[in-house]
Amino acid sequence: MSTQLPLGINLQFSQSFANYNATFNHTALLVLRQVIARQSENSLYLWGESGTGKTHLLQAACQEMAYFDQTPAYIPLSELKSEGTMVLEGLDSLDLVCLDDLQVIAGSSDWEHALFNLFNRLKDKNIPLLMAGKTAPNELGLELLDLESRLSWGGVFKLQGLDNKEKIKALQQHAKQLGFELSEKVARYLLKQFAYDLETLIHQLRNLDYASLAAHRKITLPFVRQWLTTVK
Repeated sequence: MSTQLPLGINLQFSQSFANYNATFNHTALLVLRQVIARQSENSLYLWGESGTGKTHLLQAACQEMAYFDQTPAYIPLSELKSEGTMVLEGLDSLDLVCLDDLQVIAGSSDWEHALFNLFNRLKDKNIPLLMAGKTAPNELGLELLDLESRLSWGGVFKLQGLDNKEKIKALQQHAKQLGFELSEKVARYLLKQFAYDLETLIHQLRNLDYASLAAHRKITLPFVRQWLTTVK
């Protein structure tokens, strides 16, 4: 299930505040919610390695706004950069703008100036802007120093990844949302087999769910081992 937003981008229904594990990122989550509620600065920059929850939080913010009949936009720049800077036009007429993967536009003069101008338009209209990248603003390699400065105007938070114990809890929580119970034994086995970030683990969990439904089998350790022979 997903929510359709402008530009044809779908939000994953599973990306919500309710199922975000904020064990190590409580402050970042609190400030983000203040930003979209217009109770704080109108911009926020999140950074961290893959799997730390950057995309999850941006999409959760959009889900929250859409639920209250507001119009957000989620822009994954890694997917939409090829469309040109026109994807940033008109966003200042919305209620929330979320820009993901900022690192992909670093070094592109057209994109940097377009983002700089968008930032200023949103600031003037007090429209919340959430941004995410793999590194801190001053490490993105931006050529436009004024843009680098703008990215740090609001809060800047490095997101921390989950340890294995928290990843298992997150997997079990997602399994419940999919309609089945995931034993700790199976969760640990998946973690051992797919030693990737949480996003990848959850993607594989969904694939496993589809496979079990198609086979009319419960998700047990023997079934998971059998399934892995078809996907590895």
